[in-house]
Amino acid sequence: MHLHSKVAFSFFFLLIQAATVLAAPQINSEAAYLINVNNNQVLYEKNGDKLMYPASTTKIMTALVALKHGDLDSIVTVKASSVGVEGSSLNLKVGDQLTLRDLLRGMMAVSGNDAAQAVAEHVGGGSSQVFINWMNEQAVTLGAAHTHFSNPHGLPDPSNQYTTAHDLAIITAYAYKQPGFVDYVNQKYQTIRFINRGTSEREENINELLGVYPGCNGVKTGTTREAGECLVAAAKRNEVQLIAVMLKSSDREHDAAKMLDYGFQQAADNISQGHTVDAVPQEKGIIKGNSSLDKIVPTVGSNPPSTVRPPGETIEKIESVQPVTPNQYNTKIDPDHLLGVSAYGGGSIDAAYLSKSIFGGVNGYIGPAVKYDSNKKNKVTVGIRLTVPTAEQIKPDQYNIETYSCRLLEISAYGDGSADVAYLTKIDFWDRAAYIGPAVKYDPKKTSKISVGVRLTMPI
Repeated sequence: MHLHSKVAFSFFFLLIQAATVLAAPQINSEAAYLINVNNNQVLYEKNGDKLMYPASTTKIMTALVALKHGDLDSIVTVKASSVGVEGSSLNLKVGDQLTLRDLLRGMMAVSGNDAAQAVAEHVGGGSSQVFINWMNEQAVTLGAAHTHFSNPHGLPDPSNQYTTAHDLAIITAYAYKQPGFVDYVNQKYQTIRFINRGTSEREENINELLGVYPGCNGVKTGTTREAGECLVAAAKRNEVQLIAVMLKSSDREHDAAKMLDYGFQQAADNISQGHTVDAVPQEKGIIKGNSSLDKIVPTVGSNPPSTVRPPGETIEKIESVQPVTPNQYNTKIDPDHLLGVSAYGGGSIDAAYLSKSIFGGVNGYIGPAVKYDSNKKNKVTVGIRLTVPTAEQIKPDQYNIETYSCRLLEISAYGDGSADVAYLTKIDFWDRAAYIGPAVKYDPKKTSKISVGVRLTMPI
């Protein structure tokens, strides 16, 4: 589009906005909620009161309660009951010593379930149940009436661990108003000092929007088989603080970007037009089947979802927000490197280290591959591997934000004349994105020329 065409389009778009409310974003999360923390105005909701599994977004409440009841400078000594907790981990060992402050940093950065358990036991005076009771009391105090916790980390407990998008939004909004909370969730990297080891560990936050989405300042991911992909995302621009909740999404980062974009545009339009949104945009969506959670805990009624504050109130004390223009932010949330490993039925394995490249305008990866075949005289062979997203890659939205493709196609060629191909599907592996799928190898020098195996490729 030529420059004059862009200007004309932008002018026409602003004219339309003067008379209409922005269309609600189309997202694939089963439940979602968006609020402006400055005035508690609800900007968007989808199935806001539907009971859902929280997964590791539970740790928002864990951190909030720890900040309220704990001494950040106190020394935590890790017990055996906190070591080896299933799922994502800070790799704590029995006898490890670190301050509660550093333990919280690690918990929120890498989503350590072991760290969450250690926090609960330490702050609860040796009893994690005391701490969990405080979590539930805090939920009641905040009006999160459809939330209940049975553990501090978010691992599944079908009848006792549940929440709603609305409840997570008000819990997080409250947390963001508490001194110090944001410092644990807005940094891409955190340094954790282990007193007994005499070492410090630099941990990367697994929230992929940090450092990528403009203004992102938190907050927490979560993934289990039962909960799907969950994300509570926060961003701040020109003193406007937004919080978006996505539960059971197949593409949480892209959903978050669309919701936050929508919220900031709403804030800009409300100020320029001198009014607020008259109704909470709702997207009923089409949900295939009922959540298994609905069969275990009472289903929330069909009444309109409660709001943090009735929508339509005047937005006060918000500075002028500059509208975001298309292509202003040319950011991508895809990794720079991939590591892939394969195992085949014929006794061979391979590994490849891939670096980002561009093929025909599409992001891809290329790099060396090494194959080991126990049945060959020359057991080790070197080759090359090419990885590209399939046609199912999510296209850039109007702000040119890309997310991981849901599918990858990988092709390898080796010096001994063999080749392989793999078709991989995105999964969540220890709370991180990864790809897994079938691989087929062709070797013209073997009697059984075709071998079938499996491949796992992970961002590093």
